[in-house]
Amino acid sequence: MPSILRLRSALIMGVSAAAFGALSAPAIAQDTAGSSNMIEELVVTAEKREQSLQDVPIAISAFTSQQRDKVGISTVQDLTNFTPGFVYQSANDRASMRGIGRLTNVHSVDGAVSIYVDGLFTTSTVLAGGPPLDVERVEILRGPQGTLYGRNAIGGTVNVISVRPTEDFYAEVRGIVENYEFTNFQAAISGPIADGLRYRVSGYKLDQREGYYENVNGRPSEGSKRDEYQYQLQLEADLGENAELWASYKTLSWHNRGGPGARAGFLNGQYETGLLDPNFPVVYNSAFGYSNGIVPGSLVQFNGGVTKTNPALTDSHKFNTNITQRVRLSDVNSFTTQFVYHAQNFDIKYVGGFQEYNYDLYGDTDATNVQSYQIPLAAGSLCGNVAALFAVGASTVNCSPLTVNANNGYHYFEYPKWYSNEINISSTTDGPVQWIVGAFDYQEKYTGTGSTADFFLVGPSNLRTPVLGAAQNPDQFWSTGTYALTTQSRALFGQVDWDVTDTLKFTVGLRYTKDKKFGTENRRIVCNSDACYPGLYPALGLSGFGPGTAANYGSLLGNLGALPAVGQALGLGNALAGLGGLGNGAFDLTDTLAPKSTAGLIKGVTSPSVCTAGVCRQYTISSATGIASRALSDTSDATTGTAGLQWQPDDDTMAYARYSRGYKAFGFSAGGFLAVPKADAEFANAYEVGIKKNFPTLQLNAALFYIDYRDLQAPVTIRVGPTNVGQFVNIAKSRSSGLELSAIWQPAPPIRLTFDYGYNPTKILESVSLVDVNDNVTTTAVSVKGNKLPQAPEHKVAFNGAYTFDTDAGALTLGATYLYRSESYANVFTRSYNMAPSWDQVDLRAFWQPTGGKYTVIAYVKNVFDTEGYAAAVAGSQRNAPATGAAQNLEITPPRLLGMELQYRF
Repeated sequence: MPSILRLRSALIMGVSAAAFGALSAPAIAQDTAGSSNMIEELVVTAEKREQSLQDVPIAISAFTSQQRDKVGISTVQDLTNFTPGFVYQSANDRASMRGIGRLTNVHSVDGAVSIYVDGLFTTSTVLAGGPPLDVERVEILRGPQGTLYGRNAIGGTVNVISVRPTEDFYAEVRGIVENYEFTNFQAAISGPIADGLRYRVSGYKLDQREGYYENVNGRPSEGSKRDEYQYQLQLEADLGENAELWASYKTLSWHNRGGPGARAGFLNGQYETGLLDPNFPVVYNSAFGYSNGIVPGSLVQFNGGVTKTNPALTDSHKFNTNITQRVRLSDVNSFTTQFVYHAQNFDIKYVGGFQEYNYDLYGDTDATNVQSYQIPLAAGSLCGNVAALFAVGASTVNCSPLTVNANNGYHYFEYPKWYSNEINISSTTDGPVQWIVGAFDYQEKYTGTGSTADFFLVGPSNLRTPVLGAAQNPDQFWSTGTYALTTQSRALFGQVDWDVTDTLKFTVGLRYTKDKKFGTENRRIVCNSDACYPGLYPALGLSGFGPGTAANYGSLLGNLGALPAVGQALGLGNALAGLGGLGNGAFDLTDTLAPKSTAGLIKGVTSPSVCTAGVCRQYTISSATGIASRALSDTSDATTGTAGLQWQPDDDTMAYARYSRGYKAFGFSAGGFLAVPKADAEFANAYEVGIKKNFPTLQLNAALFYIDYRDLQAPVTIRVGPTNVGQFVNIAKSRSSGLELSAIWQPAPPIRLTFDYGYNPTKILESVSLVDVNDNVTTTAVSVKGNKLPQAPEHKVAFNGAYTFDTDAGALTLGATYLYRSESYANVFTRSYNMAPSWDQVDLRAFWQPTGGKYTVIAYVKNVFDTEGYAAAVAGSQRNAPATGAAQNLEITPPRLLGMELQYRF
């Protein structure tokens, strides 16, 4: 066995003796100094009142700031590693729980895992990975939370609780350094302003100057490169003896950041070198320049590049593009406030706030370094004949092989702003009946691009001037799809817990929610390739001139204004004079590809319908911009809730059985101008039984669950003309079931072992047949029955342990973590090209804290063996596809990271 494999095996087998940790459900609070392996009680607010985690009758994982420091949980992805059933796709900021998640980033499609930061609902999962200096605790509730939370909680809920201002003066600074030129400097200061008034100011500045991925043509590296900062101001006041007020303002900024949108993986296939890119055939494929089919010597690459093959096939951390991928998060404003009034027998609590941000992502559409190339002329081509006539003075126009501008870029953006208000009243007596009632109001306005992006050419092209009188296209978009919508959600909820006896508790809860979404979507498609001109020229009566292709028309392709001169050169006199005013440019396909109806109004579209010869259009096209627009609007509502029994025969045992019903509002796949833009609401009926048991040296939590999942909202790609477009469908019935197990064992005072395991088999039970456009063998609709739910690995394992050396000088804890995750799939087609393979990883960590707790030193290695892990599954791509199907897109976890952190408390 090679030495590195022997070392790896020894580490994995020996982790129980030299490992370290304290994590997940059952999450346990830890001392800040001395022996830190004691199994202690952790108080959570999962059900909107303080309870011991061991008394909460649901499956929950919770992580304190001390635990995150000791285990090395610094991102949302780290949280998923130690939470059964939880998956996060960092490239798209999408969370899933037990196979229930969101499969698109369009804001008019709700998430399935609700994120609350200090009680305020947020649309971004990223904030759940805030630094431990600022985050006191993260609670992850698994399964539908359709009573107390409701909005977007059909899969589960993540609660983030910030560190609050202190009664006494406190200050702390932290510094973290890693390889890849990574630095993170954090600071917090807190204390009293006056009697009953406290403050806290905190912030960080994070930089990573070297990316995980190398551009082979000498351009900047990418992948997790960051220029990022955040700061937060909190004020907390005691308003007399019976009320408290807390308020927080936070802002942050990213520039060229890793994470959502940034480069996080690679395409596992050869360049697709066909003339027309299967994904984007309305423009010529840039990678065709790497083929032997171009005019010899005509290939021009940016920056003197010479690479013609996909470098990721030999090194997954290398790529070859000319446009650097950039992520910008700006204009972020987040304000949250909480007010609590303590009445004699109940508390009244208000939570409200406002958030907004601008997110922009720029990148290279074609994923190559090609600048330009020429398409050869066919034998006997029209262009060749015109060129020959020009050479002898018989033509006033010349012609040459078409030069393709291959510099394709994209811009994806999200500009949301939202506010929410919640008021709840909860009992505070010691009686056998505890209750909580409340009301919730949410409104969000957002603009953005559809599920893909705006695509455009940089540099010279005829996309600016579409022919046949179509509107000008100054930004050279060949595909644009945007939306501006509003979401409104209101709910009433209540829950009652009744101690029927000293050992038996009954819980029942109800929630009524009503959602409305309305606004406008826009779409335009402009074509400049062999996908559109072959139909245009025959329509103009020019079939005799040969096919409307670059090989025939060459540099005259799209230049309809030159046709009269061509006709004269060919001896036709003025026969083509009437075509002289048709322009020189690309062909607008917007109206051709926009959905029409012959069977009445389209569901969810509220624009007036104008019918001609039985074909109805529910959209208008602007004469100034050429953009098609239509109005979308609809509503949905639901009554959800929970019912459960909780049995607690002694202080160390709690068993429960729970039913929960979850709901996710209908959604619009806005910006795509789809024939079916709306999908109906989702519902989940979840059944769960569990036990939480404390032994003298062992804590064990286990849960069995079964979820009857109805009407999964699934975006499915289909081919419409020369473009791939999405349809939005409901998968009628699916099943998610499984076992989740978490344990903490302290066999001896210095040793602590933890184990988290999730088993989650899923299955689609009923669905219409669907077309998988990435399947190059079966091109007709296929059954998806029996396939797995997206983003649902069947097995997840996290094994972690600690050995602490206590000395008079302080405590040194050495440890290791072993992670394993089985394969998962990106969409409802359980195919190899949609799969994230199984993977495992080993981490090492050392934690030194001297007596008195004034400072802490942490040293660590993440991904010791530099293995490739797969954070989530990504759908395959027709680009680079072999004959049998799509090529894999693989999103991979970071390479080996070595770091050190110093914390100092004043």
